[in-house]
Formats: sequence, structure tokens, C-alpha cells
Amino acid sequence: MPFFVILLPLFAALLLFPPASASAADGKTSVNRVPGPMVLPTAKPGGDTFPIAGLFSIKNHFTSAGAKLYKGSSRYDYKTPSGAKVGPKRGDMFVNVFKIRYAITDRLEVNTATPFTNTDVKNHNADGDWMGGLGDTTIVFRYGVKKRSEDSPFALSLDFGVTLPTGQVGDREKYLATNAFAANVGGGFSWVASNQRLDLDGAYFAYAEGAHGIKPGDFALFHAQYAWAVTRNFDIGVEAYYRFDQQGEVHGKGQHDSFSEAYAGPKIMFKVPELSNLMLGAGVFFPVYRHYNAPEMSPDVRYDFTILFAF
Repeated sequence: MPFFVILLPLFAALLLFPPASASAADGKTSVNRVPGPMVLPTAKPGGDTFPIAGLFSIKNHFTSAGAKLYKGSSRYDYKTPSGAKVGPKRGDMFVNVFKIRYAITDRLEVNTATPFTNTDVKNHNADGDWMGGLGDTTIVFRYGVKKRSEDSPFALSLDFGVTLPTGQVGDREKYLATNAFAANVGGGFSWVASNQRLDLDGAYFAYAEGAHGIKPGDFALFHAQYAWAVTRNFDIGVEAYYRFDQQGEVHGKGQHDSFSEAYAGPKIMFKVPELSNLMLGAGVFFPVYRHYNAPEMSPDVRYDFTILFAF
């Protein structure tokens, strides 16, 4: 149900901005007015693959958010028997994700993503706590089953990949990574007509046990975007994601920490094709659904920024 809820803004946008008619001259999609990709850091390029072998892109993504502790769908605080609040009060999070995308052939490409996390946690007792470092690297091979062309507005791709334990593990209480390998499978779909674009993608990640006897919970992740190229150099749109995590395990014992959350919000993107296809994007995302079976830090608003070069 939550995934359908986050798609409502996209359907509303389609009603407000119905597909523009094809070019009167030749009925073909205008290449100069194709909207750019999603801003969200974990999103794929819909169902698209690079049109020819040898092309690659570099993308740097930044997320900034102030998170608070939630349980179920409500704010939560740890309390002493006397009622005093203890533990985390606020977590200021900054995540930088560096991505590389390379076309091996005109249908097969490889994508990598490596995050660096910086979190400054403020506690109720005024003490602070910092957690940061390199995260695990995800490598995904994408195969273009159906490529978008001048005669067809649709693209469909399949994804297969692994997550490698490149992250800094640290101690049991402050781990950023767990030395756990993961396999992932997914796919994406795109529709582009005139100056509008609809993207959908999804993936499922399955983890093995890593350091400290920790097995992260397997999870499913979905993204959606509707974007409209207002001009050749400027897009507006709306993006959304839904994530469902199963409970993790420690030495084979379930931790009862499964959760699901959905965020959605507006985005903009500036494009300068003359500068190595430079794209600058920004989005603001709000929770439309969240439920945590264990206390979890969750932002009430998150800000995402991205810069992309394609060669």
C-alpha cells in the first residue's frame, strides 16, 4: 500500500501536465528537451542505458538531514524510571555518495556507488557523539532489454550486482558497515515523450553475515520520478522512494528492527550540455509513510543535491 501512496504525486503531475504532442515536423522526441535523471542518491537511471559503448559519467551526491528518534510512526525518546529523557535527541546527517557509470557495450554497463557518512548525534544529556567514515561499495551490471529510440518512448533494463564490504567497521555500538557481502537484483523502466519523463526502478538486496555476528536485514527499494523539461536547460518534477527492511540478526537472533518508510517531494535540475553534459539537481523530500518496529533515527525533511558529468 505505501508504494502506491507515494506514486500519487506522480499521477497528479501527469494530469496537470499531460504528454505534449510530438514535433509537428517529424513526430520524433526532441533530444534537447529530454529531462534529466533522478536526484535521489540510491535511484537508477530508470530503464535507460548509455546509447553507445565507451560513454561514462561521474556523479557526486550530497544528502543533508536532521533526524530524530521514531518508533512506530511517532516520535520516541528513551526515558529513565523518573521520566527523564536520555539517549539520542537529534542526529545531523551528511552523506556523500560518489558514483561512476560506464558503458561496456551499447546495452551493457556497470555502475558503482560508494558513500561517505558523517553523523553528529546530540543527546538529551548535552553530550555529543560522532559517527562517520567510508561505507560499503555497491557494483551493479545493467543490461538494456529494451532501449528507448526515436520510434519508441519506452526503455527497460535488468540489474544484477553485489555490495562489497569496503566500509569502516568500528566497534559494535558505532559500526558504519558490517563486513557483510550482499547480492542484489532489480530493474528499471522509463517513458520519455517530448519534454516529459517517467522513471520507475526497484531492487532487492540479500545480505550474508558479517562482523560482530551481525547480519543486516534484507531490503527492497523502489524509486519513481515524473519530470518535465521546462526549457532545454531546466527541469522540474517530483520524486519518491519506498524502502522496506526485514529484521537484522546478531549471532542468528532476530533483532525485531524491521521498518518501512516512504519519502516524496519536488525536484529541480539545471542542465548545461556544452559543459560535459553538466547537470545540477536539488530536491526536498518529506515522509509520507514510516513505521519502525524499533527506535530509529528518521528525518522530518531531507535535502538532496547532485552534480553529474557525462563524457
